[in-house]
Amino acid sequence: MAEGEREEWNPAVPGLRVCLRDNPGRHGTTTGRTKSAGSFLMVEVDFGPNEKLYKRFDLLEPVSVETDLFELLASGAFGGPSDLRRVLTFEKVKGDLTNVFYSMEASNTDFYAHQFKPVMRFIESPVGRMLIADEVGLGKTIEATYIWKELQARHAARRLLIVCPAMLREKWRSDLRQRFNITGEVVSARELLERVADLPGRSASQSFVYITSLEGIRPPANFEDDTLQSTRAKFARLLDENVATDEFALFDHVIIDEAHYLRNPSTGNNRIGRLLREASHHLILLTATPIQIGSDNLYQLLRLIDPDEFYDTFLFQEMLNANACIVRAQRALWREPADIEGAMAALEDAGKSDYFKNDLVVDRIKTHLRDPSPSADRRIETLRLLEARSLLSQYMTRSRKREVLANRVERAPQTLNVTFSDAEAAIYNHVTDRIREQSVGVTGVSLFSLIARQRQMASSIVGALESWRDKDLLEELLWDDLGLSSDAWDDGEDEEEDTSAGFGFSYDIGALERGDAKYQALIDFLKRELVKNPGEKFVVFAFYRGTLKYLARRLKADGVRAAVIMGAMGSQKDEIIEQFRDADGPSILLSSEVGSEGIDLQFCRFVVNYDLPWNPMRIEQRIGRLDRLGQQAERISIINLAVTNTVEDRILMRLYERINVFRESIGDLEEILGETTEQLMLSLLDPKLSDDERERRSATAELAIQNTQKQQRDLEQEAVNLVGFSDYILDHINDSRDKGRWLSAVELRSLVEDFFARKYPGTKIEDADADHAARISLSDEARRDLGYFVAEATPATRTRLHQTSRPILCLFDPRATRKVTQDVEYVEPSHPLILWIRGNYDADQSQLHRVNALKMTAQDAGVAPGDYVFCAHRWSFTGFRSDHLLAFRAIRLGEVDPLPSAESEDLVTRAARHAAPFPNAGNMLESMDAICAGAVICEQALSDAFGERLSNFYAENTLRCDQQETSARKFAERRITELQRRIDRFRVEQKVRPIAPTEGLIRKEEEQLRVKLDRLARRRAVDPTMSALAVGVVRVE
Repeated sequence: MAEGEREEWNPAVPGLRVCLRDNPGRHGTTTGRTKSAGSFLMVEVDFGPNEKLYKRFDLLEPVSVETDLFELLASGAFGGPSDLRRVLTFEKVKGDLTNVFYSMEASNTDFYAHQFKPVMRFIESPVGRMLIADEVGLGKTIEATYIWKELQARHAARRLLIVCPAMLREKWRSDLRQRFNITGEVVSARELLERVADLPGRSASQSFVYITSLEGIRPPANFEDDTLQSTRAKFARLLDENVATDEFALFDHVIIDEAHYLRNPSTGNNRIGRLLREASHHLILLTATPIQIGSDNLYQLLRLIDPDEFYDTFLFQEMLNANACIVRAQRALWREPADIEGAMAALEDAGKSDYFKNDLVVDRIKTHLRDPSPSADRRIETLRLLEARSLLSQYMTRSRKREVLANRVERAPQTLNVTFSDAEAAIYNHVTDRIREQSVGVTGVSLFSLIARQRQMASSIVGALESWRDKDLLEELLWDDLGLSSDAWDDGEDEEEDTSAGFGFSYDIGALERGDAKYQALIDFLKRELVKNPGEKFVVFAFYRGTLKYLARRLKADGVRAAVIMGAMGSQKDEIIEQFRDADGPSILLSSEVGSEGIDLQFCRFVVNYDLPWNPMRIEQRIGRLDRLGQQAERISIINLAVTNTVEDRILMRLYERINVFRESIGDLEEILGETTEQLMLSLLDPKLSDDERERRSATAELAIQNTQKQQRDLEQEAVNLVGFSDYILDHINDSRDKGRWLSAVELRSLVEDFFARKYPGTKIEDADADHAARISLSDEARRDLGYFVAEATPATRTRLHQTSRPILCLFDPRATRKVTQDVEYVEPSHPLILWIRGNYDADQSQLHRVNALKMTAQDAGVAPGDYVFCAHRWSFTGFRSDHLLAFRAIRLGEVDPLPSAESEDLVTRAARHAAPFPNAGNMLESMDAICAGAVICEQALSDAFGERLSNFYAENTLRCDQQETSARKFAERRITELQRRIDRFRVEQKVRPIAPTEGLIRKEEEQLRVKLDRLARRRAVDPTMSALAVGVVRVE
């Protein structure tokens, strides 16, 4: 712009926003002071704390927030790559972009695309609740925590409750700490009640992550009777009286693990699931139980997710049948080449169902399919719309190993057959006979205690005899060997008896130890393998503490270094695992199932089953400690020790070989086994049966189990056909990762460094030893301003940065925690520092310069050399749900058509990461007219794509609003009917006191329905917004 064309402004006026003409992203404020320097007028500009500089008047120009980006482009007012990074990162840290994963790279874990499938579906879910039913070993704990991280970033979620069987509480606490740097606290039912009871009357700013047991909070059937003063009843009433609203919920998020315990609607487990659902904003159910379409289990779990959608089993089956048509259409389009006719036929069949009759979205999909030459963007949008119309995708997700793992680890089993010596066999047979005699007429816990004693003998005779009267034994044995929690499988209370009494016999423990054939087989095997590879690591499992202690003592005596982990070891277990992981550490890890919960042992390739648990899932989970995501070996060896002259080991080995548990992941077999396995187990104790009769019964049971397993696999395949598995989702997730649709450590650190360099130059940010780590000490002004922000906003995450002038170690990448032992702060999107910076830019967006010129190599750009013009937009669609996304278009000068959306996004993202400044770009570019024309083409392409996205959003919004209005009315009707029945029962029982409060709850439900309907009426009106974020030129050389 020539001098005569300069905008007139008075440099003597203080407070004017100005920028440097040759660096428009460099903003400051005039102080009103000027001075002359020869023929030049110098103007004092305040560029931030402690940075007041005099600049030539002719090199400054006023900042106009209203300036059109295309005018700036035409004038050549180019910023550089830091300006583009600042704009894009600011949009990401706002925390509301639908096409950005805020949980990606937010954990100390490896990336697996399938673990973000639940995240993606949850973000788009209209109900905020989901069932995750992945197979064992695919990372359901990680998936559920990713969702929590998303809720923290998107909704400032503060309060998380994790409910699981008591045996898994420590596993959850450990996983949260090790994988996500989250401090979870294990609390009892009483502690939980005490801590949340006064939440409704207090500030909603309280933050916590509590882990409690399902058994501890399971309420009685008549919990609403306020004369009941048990902790369970009080907690249930607290939940019942505080149904979540938009303004408040006791819990922002609830995760219930092992959710198959909730499937029976008449139990306390199901009851607490229903109460927690109503008292929380969001809910996740986790289960590895296979999906059986023909059973009631899937229906009951989905009913917990959304009782207003899943309220009738007949209609549920109709929904599944209708959904099968959508799944067929998806599969047809994923064939190579795509089967358009097959997809159209499937959609025509879908239209015959009430679920898809006159469906605007399905009609739009069919219109797209009729296009003989659709663009790449149109094909992707068609697949997205089809995925969105799946009737179950918004409520559940399931991944199976065979679908999501390309290179599965081979399992190589080997059996070490052992024969008891005469002395061992005599003791074993004597105890077995006495147990069978005592088992007659015994039920409940006492019966399982007898079974546990029998199993100890099979594990290790010496170990059993050394600690025969261990009073803490039963609960751990029930879980380890049988996969049962006494509270989970029996609501009653059955006193445990000392079932080891009356086994009177004499023995020489020293002689038994010296002649221990089973131990000898183990030590011979270990020494052979250690000769081959002295650095080899072995995990030896046994379900009984006495066996582990015995093995530890024997191995030490034989010069083999071994470590032991069991249940209830707390942080000591982590230290032992780290010692075992060390190349110079112990060669052997002796572990119980409880001890191994929550640990990953992918660095080992040998698992030894010293004993054979009765429940095959214990075997599967043992192997699963090694056969997990991240196992580097192509093959893992599974060594089984079996005593051939015991009936039970022969039966178990034959069963396991039939169902192939040692060679492949069998999924969760608990549904398959059922009563058949229980009867097989009890037949061992029947004193009226001979060994031959037991063998025949076991053979019959094994065949029945094998047949049931085949039926299960058929049902699982049917479930895939009805529920669907979409490659589109995994492709989309991988594409999101490749294109940087997540907040990287580099972006966060760059945002922080750039902000302080511009605003608080006295702040010191120095590199630390760990990757993406820095020691930060804020300037006095920065500490003051951050302190003001923290006091006013009370963010959920705490920081010490404003409290001390000493450097604080800050990590921008959670994976760096592996190398750091001292106290650190993990800087993520919900950290107060990022929230403060975001708020600063939000309040004054004139700091963001949106026109850029950059240059980069063709290798970094991923496109052919040339000059490229790009436009970046932010699109927002608000209706029943909000959809916010970044959109990009770029064109190579000289071309007629812009690059497709995905390639345009890739170019701009690479430019923000790798490009260098393009100084004096206005003079170096050949034709500003051509550049402006290219920008117009990109802008028009974005406008057309926005229009199509808006039409699709409108159609989806109308459908969802209709569905939600129906659901809201059904919910209110169900809730009011339930409360009215409660009042009727009180009247019959002549309990007057609780009637008035319950009538108040009815009035509250009626008011809530009115509020929901009013809100839905507003959300039917779609509010679209299209705003230009950035425009610029990239020279690719």
